[in-house]
Amino acid sequence: MKKFILLAFLFASFIAKAQVAPQKAFSVGLDLGFPSNSIYNVAFGGYGKAEVPIANSLSLSVTAGYTSVYFKSSLIGSSSSQDPIGIVPLKAGAKYFFSPGFYAEGELGTAIETNYDKDKLFAYSIGPGFIIPTGKHTGVDFGFRYENWGSGRIRLTAFRVAYRLGW
Repeated sequence: MKKFILLAFLFASFIAKAQVAPQKAFSVGLDLGFPSNSIYNVAFGGYGKAEVPIANSLSLSVTAGYTSVYFKSSLIGSSSSQDPIGIVPLKAGAKYFFSPGFYAEGELGTAIETNYDKDKLFAYSIGPGFIIPTGKHTGVDFGFRYENWGSGRIRLTAFRVAYRLGW
């Protein structure tokens, strides 16, 4: 897995040449997460993200979305399967561009459960990503991150792909 991620970043380094500095942008994408907790199997969701540059290589971001976290029993067809946990993550963070198209991002915020306990969990995430330009102001954003909701209650490794529109 580590070799695959390294090869993907190396491949993207030859393709991603359009963005030298961050720009105002909005992206809409999908997440696929793999929880490390034993009772959860997979997480799937969508989100929207707004970015505003504040320095040559740094931008601030605000993210909102919806994620369903599935229990293991519900995916194998058990007769006593539970509905997935619905979570609305609301986070703000910073994205630092190391080179054109390559970045590291960290975010802090809350993750609100929409069913079961309806807890408001502290959330943070961190990880790298890259942007492959598809036009002068558009691109596809690929990200990889570690996410933690509720001080370890739900921990996951997630992959993100998003359509990004900058101006």
